[in-house]
Amino acid sequence: MADGRVPLPAGVPERTVRDVLDARAASHPERVALIACSLLAGAEVARTYGELRAQAGRLASALADAGVEKGDRVAIMFDNDGAAEAHLAYHAAHRLGAITVPLNTRSVARELAYVLEVVAPAAIVFAPAFAPLLAGVHAARGDAALLEAGDTPTLGRSLAEALATGADDVAPAPLTEHDDADWIFTSGTTGKPKAVALTHGGSVACGIQAIPLWGLDATSTHQSFAPFFTSTGCHTNLLSALYAGCTLAVEPEFHVVRTIERMQRWGTTSTFLINSVMQLLFDRVGDDALAALELPALRRICHGGQPAGPAYYRRLWTLAQRMGIELTNVYGLTEGGTSGTMLVPEDHPAALERMGSFGLSIGRGTFHPWVEHAVVRADGAPVAEGEIGELLLRGPSTMSRYVDDPEATAAAIDRDCWLHTGDLCTRDAEGYLSFVDRSKQLIRRGGLNISSAEVEGVLMEHPGVAEAAVVPLSNPVLGQDVRGVVVAATEPPPTADELIAFCAVRLADYKVPARIDLVDALPRNAMGRVVKGALTGQAAALT
Repeated sequence: MADGRVPLPAGVPERTVRDVLDARAASHPERVALIACSLLAGAEVARTYGELRAQAGRLASALADAGVEKGDRVAIMFDNDGAAEAHLAYHAAHRLGAITVPLNTRSVARELAYVLEVVAPAAIVFAPAFAPLLAGVHAARGDAALLEAGDTPTLGRSLAEALATGADDVAPAPLTEHDDADWIFTSGTTGKPKAVALTHGGSVACGIQAIPLWGLDATSTHQSFAPFFTSTGCHTNLLSALYAGCTLAVEPEFHVVRTIERMQRWGTTSTFLINSVMQLLFDRVGDDALAALELPALRRICHGGQPAGPAYYRRLWTLAQRMGIELTNVYGLTEGGTSGTMLVPEDHPAALERMGSFGLSIGRGTFHPWVEHAVVRADGAPVAEGEIGELLLRGPSTMSRYVDDPEATAAAIDRDCWLHTGDLCTRDAEGYLSFVDRSKQLIRRGGLNISSAEVEGVLMEHPGVAEAAVVPLSNPVLGQDVRGVVVAATEPPPTADELIAFCAVRLADYKVPARIDLVDALPRNAMGRVVKGALTGQAAALT
């Protein structure tokens, strides 16, 4: 183990992200690498590996002319309506040995300024929609070169002009697997976002490790609506398709009708649909209509991302059987790269039978044989069957560090290279893992620990509940109470008293919510996951 990390195995021929693109462009220049919307073209485009490599060289030349050098940061700010340009900027930066930093397009000025101050970018490549926001954070962006993806930019230089007038390529900077490739910011749901540093070797490992997750080979087309700034959008999807040498099809957004149409038109073989998105398809399309869809190429749906009730998982399994497709349930985190766990297709039936208070298992193993996992007590000893412990992961794709935060890095990665996820799990006799909660989101009431995921699962069993989130509510005597926040599925909606009574016959008394609030919608991040920090803040205001 080098530099406190598990190294990329010696048998992998490509040691940097740049090496992988060069290899694919050399061996399969005519194969489609990317289907995505382009702001410069004003339409959906299909870029081959040869075209992507050539355009990356031209943009690298423009960035070099702007002063970007090895080790500098290149910030990238696009929604998926400009995914073609986001991917191009990603690869162009790596030709120079620069570090890519995807920027959250949902940020307000204060949040963006904080990130830019951490990053100190040498260049920012961005969509015209974000020019006003970037203009308002002048001090934070410093003297970064600005490339705007439009013919008549309002801030900085035209990306189109840079591509049209730049040299065909630059001399590649010296680069090793130990150099930083990407800084990806966490979502910041439990505090300020941290910059997760991933090396080139770790990023190559990310690509290799995610291939079994999506079920990719060279003939695959993997479809995703994940925004580019998320680790799924800029890392897991991008790198796995790149390493497999297949096609990544990026949706401009999720849309019930258009997402299905794209699956049919693109010949999608796999897709990742978080549980809330899959529930939308159930509600608006219906089981029978979904089962009858003409999707002959579709082989796998990956699901997960948030808790759901037992009825949902059984419904999803029944649909998959009718459609003749595979299911994988996925767990992962930005710090792990693609060091995560998955419930493989063949284990789904047993997992459904074993489903307990914490919902469907997140699997018995990791994405790839390289990656190890363990569930341990606070003292580091393995947990007993059914005991709650922290999930640890170890593999070559894990982060090298949190940028400029050695204290947090030391707390997250131990001397044996285990990544401490902060996520609590149980393991049963057959090795099936169940996700219990984030350790920071565990509710502690009168000395007893309560899993928010367990209470959410019970609330979701009520026919009048469409969505549920559970957060702590301050109690001056017990420390914390349980607060449920619910989106109704029926009209009239269930009452708070009705839902509390429903929980009371299904949960131990200390787990029953003391308060339930009905809302029109839950706050979500760009991947559709509930931002519990916002709800916790609301709860604090209620006490």
